[in-house]
Order: sequence, then C-alpha cells, then structure tokens
Amino acid sequence: MKAPESIPGEMYDRYSMDGKVSVLYHYRNDCSDEIQQMINANFTQEEYNKCVTRIENRETNYYLDTDTWLYQALDNFPIEGKHICIAGSAYPWYEAMAIVYGAEKCTVIEYSDRESFHPKIEYVKPGSEGDILFDACLSISSYEHDGLGRYGDPLNPDGDLEAMQHMKKLLKKDGLMYLAVPAGRDKVYFNVHRVYGEKRYPLLIKNWELVAKYGFAQETFSNNINTAHQSPYQPVAWAKLSIK
Repeated sequence: MKAPESIPGEMYDRYSMDGKVSVLYHYRNDCSDEIQQMINANFTQEEYNKCVTRIENRETNYYLDTDTWLYQALDNFPIEGKHICIAGSAYPWYEAMAIVYGAEKCTVIEYSDRESFHPKIEYVKPGSEGDILFDACLSISSYEHDGLGRYGDPLNPDGDLEAMQHMKKLLKKDGLMYLAVPAGRDKVYFNVHRVYGEKRYPLLIKNWELVAKYGFAQETFSNNINTAHQSPYQPVAWAKLSIK
C-alpha cells in the first residue's frame, strides 16, 4: 500500500477550510509493508514490560511533556477498573499506561494489523468495535492524522472531526476523553498531521464539555513549535472531557 502524496483538487478547499488554514506538504508512507513490519516489531511482551517499568517510574516517552500532563490527568481522574479505548497505536506505551493505572481492559482502535500480547489488551479495526461501550478513551497524538492517508486510512478532509464525534457513540453516558493533539497556529502538513489552532480546535471538541486541561498557556494557539517533522507540543489540556 502507498499513501497519497498530494491532496486531490476537489478536496483542497475543504482541507484548507476555504483558505483559512495553511496547507504545506511533507510526505510519509507509514502504511508501507516495510514500515508496518518495523512498527509491529514493537508489539511484544518484552517491549510492553519495558514500557511498564518506565511508566511506573513516571518517565516520559516520545511526546515528553504530554506524558507528564497525562500522568497528572490520570492522577486526578482515575481509570482504575474501567474499560478503556485507545485511539490508534504505533507503540504500546499508552496501552501500558492504561494497565499500570488499573484499567480492567484496554481496546485499541487501529487501522493497521496488530496482534495482542497481553490478556487485558485487544486490537480492533475502526468500525469493528461491536456494541461495547467504553468508560473512557485515550487519544494521544491520533486524531490529527485521520483523513490524511498516512496510515492507510481513506482521504477525508473532516476525518479528524468525524473520528472525534464517532467516539461519542462508543462511550458510556458521561464517558471521558483524555485528548492530546498538536496545538499552535492552524496548519495541515499533508500527509503527516494537522496542527490545531483557534479555527480547527473548536470544531474538534464540538458537542464535548471541557472539564480540565493540562499544559495550556496563553500562547497555545499562536505558537509555531509543531512542524512537519516534529509535534512535541501536545497539551493534554482537554485531556478529560465529558459528553454533553
């Protein structure tokens, strides 16, 4: 499989929100067999155990401060004994974090094929979640990719917004969302990720009630920290949301 390299002309205005959002190009083909084989090599009991040890020591992984803020959110709003959904996974870090924090079960919704290595963790494709309603969802650096095709998902200018709204249908009444996405000036780095600012972010959390936030600052929506190559600034400020 090969990820799309450019936006089809008929979709461009929707990706740019009719010219309100900058569209820049930076290509990744993370749905290739080679990349998927490299990612799948991380999903082992041994790698999971390494994650558990580091999480128990409250270490951070790739997203650094995001993990620190997520620890704080999970301390304040526990998930012990709950059935947790995780939106997307390229490394079993957040699965391990959910289990360390006492989750009874963890279901990961992922486009790519993953094999379970733990009795409390399962992997399912989008749309095949069944009739299960989850207590809470962890979506850390996930929805910004939806609809860009990088991971083999179909092109959809509103893929991120639809994924966020779809999660409402999968959560119990008053279910919780722990959410982190790249924050800054609104941009689309096609096909890598989106950056959420004053224009796109309100659409992402439409019909959700913001309960708590971690890592936000006055310049959250005006910074240029996140680029096509890296997205280190992902505040978990809206990490805990309850459905209206």
